[in-house]
Amino acid sequence: MTYRTRFSTLLAAALLAVLPGLGGAPATAQSPAQLPPPLIEARVVPGSPATLQLVVPPQLGADGPPGPRVVQILLDRDSLADDLIRDPSDDLWQDIGSVKAVLRDPVGDPPWFLMRSDAADPKKVRIGIANYDLNQSDAGPLSPVGSALRIFLPLRAGDKDLTLEVSAGASIDTLSAPIPLEAPAQPSPVVDPEAKVAFGVDVAAPNALAIGTPVTLSWSIADCVQATLSGPIDVRQPVLALKPSNGVCAGSKKVLALGSATYQLTAELSGGPDSPASVVVTRTVGLDVVRFENLANLTLTPPSVLPGGRVRARWYISELPADDRREAVLSWTDADGNRRLQRLRASASQTTSGEMSFAVPLRPGEADTAVRLHYGEETIERSFAVERWQVAGRSSLETGRLHGMAFAGGRLVLCSEKGLFLSDVGAGGGIGPGGIGKVNDPFPDFARVPIAIGERPAAGGPGATAGRPSIEQAPCLAVRAIDAERVAALVQIEKPAAGSPGYAELTLLSPAKQLASYPVTLADGPVDPGAAQLRDYQIGMLRGRIMVQVQIGPRDRTTDLNPRSSIKAFSIGEGDIRASTAGWRAEPALATDELSPRYGWYLADGFGADNAALFLVNAITGATARYEASTASIQGLDEARASGSPVRLAAAREAVEIDFPTSARPLGKVQAGALADGPLLNVGGVLVAFGAGAAYNPQTNEWQPGSFGEAGGKGSVAAYRGDNEPRLWLMKANGERLSLPVESPRLFVADYFENGRAASLPYLVLGARVTVRSREALKWRTDRRTRLVDKAAGQETVECTAKGVTRSVPMVVSTYELLYPDRGFDLIGVSADGRTSVSKAHKGKGSWDVTVSSDPCVTVRVEPVAVPSR
Repeated sequence: MTYRTRFSTLLAAALLAVLPGLGGAPATAQSPAQLPPPLIEARVVPGSPATLQLVVPPQLGADGPPGPRVVQILLDRDSLADDLIRDPSDDLWQDIGSVKAVLRDPVGDPPWFLMRSDAADPKKVRIGIANYDLNQSDAGPLSPVGSALRIFLPLRAGDKDLTLEVSAGASIDTLSAPIPLEAPAQPSPVVDPEAKVAFGVDVAAPNALAIGTPVTLSWSIADCVQATLSGPIDVRQPVLALKPSNGVCAGSKKVLALGSATYQLTAELSGGPDSPASVVVTRTVGLDVVRFENLANLTLTPPSVLPGGRVRARWYISELPADDRREAVLSWTDADGNRRLQRLRASASQTTSGEMSFAVPLRPGEADTAVRLHYGEETIERSFAVERWQVAGRSSLETGRLHGMAFAGGRLVLCSEKGLFLSDVGAGGGIGPGGIGKVNDPFPDFARVPIAIGERPAAGGPGATAGRPSIEQAPCLAVRAIDAERVAALVQIEKPAAGSPGYAELTLLSPAKQLASYPVTLADGPVDPGAAQLRDYQIGMLRGRIMVQVQIGPRDRTTDLNPRSSIKAFSIGEGDIRASTAGWRAEPALATDELSPRYGWYLADGFGADNAALFLVNAITGATARYEASTASIQGLDEARASGSPVRLAAAREAVEIDFPTSARPLGKVQAGALADGPLLNVGGVLVAFGAGAAYNPQTNEWQPGSFGEAGGKGSVAAYRGDNEPRLWLMKANGERLSLPVESPRLFVADYFENGRAASLPYLVLGARVTVRSREALKWRTDRRTRLVDKAAGQETVECTAKGVTRSVPMVVSTYELLYPDRGFDLIGVSADGRTSVSKAHKGKGSWDVTVSSDPCVTVRVEPVAVPSR
């Protein structure tokens, strides 16, 4: 209900114009008296405690000095709070404007006096509002101000409606008749308990903190009964109990961001008047750090190494959070077994990368094979494997001088001056039940095995006489595997007489069948009975033709002051061998006068399809010569292969011609002098000189020093199996036998990558779709057992952020199909100009490391896909 005083129209309008609002629709007083009370707003506002809130407008009068003015409010005595009901005093009116929070005048000293006095009715109390002290009737009035008087009277209890009586006048004695004024109770506001609890941190990005960052947790809880803070606060105090002070639980706690953490604040709040039961509110704050592993990467090349070999570590560190407490450090174990540390340059404003190589101890023992990239308390760790030669024992055979060893048909063929010997080493473990690779067979001792000679073809040939000794007992001069099942062997079934052509005989031997083709004779020059001659035979393959090089000279070149040495070379096709015809063809390119000196050359072959290259390395000068088939020969082979005709392909191989050599990067003279201290062998495409401790990478045309664990020593021979399970066998001159699993040629040359079709499909047990986004197409390399097939290419524009700047960049999108074994290896991509290099490391079990790229805009996404059954 609303009441208004009868006042002049002007006064009422003025009062309405300046009346401040409290919100809602308050009741007003109205009276027909000639001196009406002012327009007053009143309401009861619930709270702790509830309050009677009054608003009295400023005095408005005529011009001239202000006169006295009094407003009196009469209300029930028991409504007011105890601190407003004071003990009796000598003064009739007691000042209550000094009671805290009762009188709220927003401007300067109050022009009002706010006082209380007992009413005639003992159940009532009077509140007097005047512009002079009511106890001093002769006091002059204070000057009014143009702002309202706000009064907040605390109530004893409750938030029910109140009825007041309001009078007004120039003095207490001239008050108007009392007019009723209702103060309705304002509805209790619905306060969400969640709003009473504040819980937060003093950092802007709590989920992207540098590890070890100090963070302050702060909380404030209104109407708090009790509370707890839980989380990784302290190892000795995982839960912190919080006690209220004047109904409020407030405080803070400093913690360190050491990882992903959740802090929980559980608060019990007191209930309101309508709900005396307490309320439990739970708030959480999460902290997380930017892991160093998400900002950096570390790769090791190769993944496995021999004792004494070298490992190359490459690292990549993106923009680190600003943190003066930490620095990037690389640690590894050096060749002496000592742990080394190196500080790395890293910046909060740019991406950095680098690389370094180190030698592995010759006797690693229990040495730490991990390389670690540290950043404060965080560490990225990568390990490499140290492959060790497996000792199989010492042969009991009398073999004499060893001239070579080759693998074919699951057997090793040992070539020596005492003849041919075989060892059953198996054709590789293959795949066992459950897709698990078997272990290679051991390296059993060699044995003399009868080898039958096939029937002599009708064509015949020189030296094809009857009654010759069996072929396995004939001195063997050289041996070389020509395919997976056969080896080519040069034997001397009959010792040439003085003045004879000095021939050796070439046979194709199938170790699995213990069968040899009828030998064809090689007439390589007359034998000089007056000189102790050394004839050094070497066999190689080039585009399907068998090459034989003969170096003839004195046996002791250190004492012969005028060594009479010569080099001759011949080649023959498989068809001529089978027909036993005189199909030898001179190969002047392999005997050119440019090969100087005329002795000490080591021959190796077997790079690429059809053994696309031959290499000669000289033990005196270190010179390295590379031979390849002529362009016309290669074109003829390609056409014959495309035709699908075996006859055309055989004919094309017969017509292969060798170009004169191109000079390759030479081996150092010191290393070249040690070539004779171990075999020179093609291991999966890498030329490994065991004695010299060096390996040649034909992709980079570089010799790289290394340590291969076992040099073998003078007179030792080696053979390599590069099929299902690559393995290397070594036999020393003293008969000691060793073998070594070779997961990849990178065991000898870290930066060598085999291209083309994977060698062993049964090992491809995992599949993926690889999507690469780069500024230009990249050329990819990987190991021999991984197949990467180009599927699609396109273009799109992506948003790239580099050094804090985001811009649109046109990118080439390339999609590949990837089949790969479940083991560690690298995908390496390089742009045509070499400016962009990218690597993606497979850690095992389909888990891939982050992409390491010199261009921050490059992305490599690997999505697992099902591998089709075979």
